[in-house]
Amino acid sequence: MSWRQPGRQVRTVALWSFPEDVLVETGAPDGSVLLLTRWGEIRVTDPDPTTVESLRRMSFGPVSLENVLRGVADDSVEDRRRRLSALLDRLQHVVVRSVGLADGLGPWLSALPLTPRAVFRLAPPPADGLVWLSPAVQTRRESGGLVLEVPGGAYRVVLHRPDGGRLVDALAAPSTVAALAVAVGLPAALVGEAVAHLLATGVAVTGTHAERAAATSVDTQSARRAHE
Repeated sequence: MSWRQPGRQVRTVALWSFPEDVLVETGAPDGSVLLLTRWGEIRVTDPDPTTVESLRRMSFGPVSLENVLRGVADDSVEDRRRRLSALLDRLQHVVVRSVGLADGLGPWLSALPLTPRAVFRLAPPPADGLVWLSPAVQTRRESGGLVLEVPGGAYRVVLHRPDGGRLVDALAAPSTVAALAVAVGLPAALVGEAVAHLLATGVAVTGTHAERAAATSVDTQSARRAHE
């Protein structure tokens, strides 16, 4: 299935997972869940069944947690959603945040934490503000995806599908989200979510043309000093 199908409404999906090197151990006598990460062990104590199932599924790859919550009774779903949200906020340095389309094809973009201090604060991008790719970003192709990374940054972003390259090219110059969607020929909802993820990771920045020029100048000077 594809968003290009005539008459098909575009819907983005928030997906959650752990990096491949995180192991999730369940079945402890006290009901706790143990996460084995590159930065040490994390024990989740007194988790409810929904939390256990969510963590278990996240160890297999990107999953919609709303699908997990869908099986919870209405009178407790909000409480479990809040508890799960609070836990994932605490675990964000070992959680991969992804956005996809409701097409069953997996993530369109993923943000992978690189440090134990990684903080991911997702917020809507400015409606009329300018956004562009950070001048410090380095790009490369890896396993069929386009990887974006700022040296020393807290996150690595992977664009999994070929049309992601068009968005990266368009972000070379300051643009609004609406103009980006038109320029790259992608659904506005997807472009908005993708830009929000890029901003949350520091791969993209906002501001005016003058601020972009200043940021580029500073980055050039830093790069020059690093090679002296």
